[in-house]
Amino acid sequence: MGPTRRILEDLESLAIMDGFPVFEFSVDRGADLHQLFSELTAQARQGLHPILHVDAHGSPENGLLLAPSGESVGWPEVIELLRGLNVATENNLTSVFALCFGLHLYKEAALKRAVPAYFFAAPASKISVGFLEEHTLAFYREVNRTLNVTTAFEETLGRYMQSFHCQGLFFQALVRYIRSHCMGKRRSDRKERLVTEILQRDGITTPTNADLKEARRHIREALAADQSLIDHFAPSFLVGRNAAFSFADLNKVLRRK
Repeated sequence: MGPTRRILEDLESLAIMDGFPVFEFSVDRGADLHQLFSELTAQARQGLHPILHVDAHGSPENGLLLAPSGESVGWPEVIELLRGLNVATENNLTSVFALCFGLHLYKEAALKRAVPAYFFAAPASKISVGFLEEHTLAFYREVNRTLNVTTAFEETLGRYMQSFHCQGLFFQALVRYIRSHCMGKRRSDRKERLVTEILQRDGITTPTNADLKEARRHIREALAADQSLIDHFAPSFLVGRNAAFSFADLNKVLRRK
């Protein structure tokens, strides 16, 4: 606990000088974690837009390790807690997981679910306490000085940790979705499957050419990869924020082999 205490004391000193609050929460068990997130989510609905800094141990297989109980909370469970808090902040949550393998929490973004944080940072593997002691205070000092979390991260914690911005995650998730569902053979297979589902839904057992033509027209429109795809997913994924890119930007990536 010595390194944690020293980092916290540094942050408290910075907060006193620069006028922003720092709150410390000790979480011993999974139930405590859920209770804390419930309280933070309630405050977020009242306007709290926090930087959530998690100082703990992490495991690729078991997730977040809580001390001193030794209880683990799996990454899927943690990411759901983050998602609920971020929704309450209206996608204004910055989250720093200063623990080994923290990036395992954020490996895959679900396009049809809200993003778990506006900005998320964590190491992909093990990280040394010495690095965190050296760069944590510098990170928050830069955040406070520039009001730019991305630049502050790149110049400090970003020397070893990785970060995800919600817009970049949205972009990547759309690329994966289009390549998996709206292009090539997978698109053709999905198209025919959906035509069958539409006919079954409408109770058509012996479709005419006109029935098939109409069903395929609906599916063709539904599978179209264009700006409407961004407009459809952005409100839920970005929690009301607009996408910072257009389909033309996506298309440049999709055209690459």
